[in-house]
Amino acid sequence: MTQIQTSAHQRVLFFDQIKAVMIALVVVVHVTLLFLPGGAFMGLSFAGRIQPGWLTGFDFAIVELSNTFFMCMLFLISGYFVPRSVAKKGVADYFKSRLRRIGIPFLFGLLVINNLSYLVSQWFQTGLLRGIPLADYPLNHLGVLWFLVVLFGFDLLYCGWVKICGGCFRIDDTIPPPGLFPWLVSAGILAVIEVLMAMQGNFWLKLINSPLDGLGAQGPHIFTYAFLFFLGCKSASHQWLERLDTHLVLKWFRLSIFLSLLLLGLCAVLAMNGHLKDEAIGVARLLAFMNTFIGWGVMGYLLLWFQRHQQTCGQWLATAGVDSFAVYIIHPLIVVVVMGLISLTEWPNFSALVLGGVASVIVSFGLSHQLREVPFLGRAI
Repeated sequence: MTQIQTSAHQRVLFFDQIKAVMIALVVVVHVTLLFLPGGAFMGLSFAGRIQPGWLTGFDFAIVELSNTFFMCMLFLISGYFVPRSVAKKGVADYFKSRLRRIGIPFLFGLLVINNLSYLVSQWFQTGLLRGIPLADYPLNHLGVLWFLVVLFGFDLLYCGWVKICGGCFRIDDTIPPPGLFPWLVSAGILAVIEVLMAMQGNFWLKLINSPLDGLGAQGPHIFTYAFLFFLGCKSASHQWLERLDTHLVLKWFRLSIFLSLLLLGLCAVLAMNGHLKDEAIGVARLLAFMNTFIGWGVMGYLLLWFQRHQQTCGQWLATAGVDSFAVYIIHPLIVVVVMGLISLTEWPNFSALVLGGVASVIVSFGLSHQLREVPFLGRAI
């Protein structure tokens, strides 16, 4: 087994670097949603534009493949830092700090960013709510803020466990990371759960059409997110994320690449033959089963790669990771403005996708960094 160990300072550095990349990918995926058949984001859609079938398949694959790991990684990293924080502050103070840290941005995102995004989207021809009375707008909808709600729920569960069971955080690195068999068993069990959850389509559709729309979109993955959050909590006690088995990580990553290429090819063939929309449910269920097998290989490789290259990536990327929480809150409005302006041009869809994704990421991170420089905003976000 090849193990990589890092100091406390380095751990924070590469974790923040990964967070920056994951949040940037979140922004890109939300831009990509605009180009899918029937796709939209915050009241904006490019779905009416004509585009080649291969691009539709590519867009669908990017969204679905990214969803196998980017939110999973964020829950894993979030869970990793919880036990140490609870031990340092105590359950009561930690709960108060999390209520402030998550609650204030949540209210700002819900009442200001999300509502403003829907209103601004109607300034552009690609807005889906043009001509609809204001009373019928989907105001105060959860949207991307589902992540904060679920994360806070997991925090509560951990704090409750510590309060009831009296758990005490201490580092014991004598216990080795799980081997191949436990990972296969857990991935297989969660794969079955993902499929069963995905089959409850009517329930999730009702949530998607309600103010809890974000939970409806991500609800089928809730048990996987819970597993990874509490795995992160457990890993903190044994430094498992710093002691990765390189051979196992690379082997699983190869499996992830193989499965991803299969899915990409399937989506491309269906899209070019005009059947992707008709077969979307079947493809989604297939992906639900493959979700953990693809995602965990990518997650392991990202952890391994950033541990080895954290100094090369530099402090600037880690700083972007610190800013990433604010990026997550404000990016819906940035995406709407950037893509709305691009919709005024005659750029082909592929150019609009690439330029819109890059511009949305740059503007979101740049603006969030400036906002965090304001003292009272910096404490809140």
